[in-house]
Amino acid sequence: MLTYPYVHPMQELYLLAMLLSDHHPSHWEMSCDEWNRNRIEVLSDGNLNSDAHEYLIDYFKSKVSDSECKAWSIGRK
Repeated sequence: MLTYPYVHPMQELYLLAMLLSDHHPSHWEMSCDEWNRNRIEVLSDGNLNSDAHEYLIDYFKSKVSDSECKAWSIGRK
């Protein structure tokens, strides 16, 4: 017969709370290159108005971990 070590119910609750707090589904990041590609895709989407473009680009920028990330130039120089 297998016996398992006793785990107090509060320990289970604590472990579950720690797991959920460390792995929040809305916590994610993207690279600067990914942000620039997404930025171009958002700007190219004719179904979005200018407010939606700005909101999405700013939201995606908030997910970039690199504080030095600059927007790529689009078009001719």
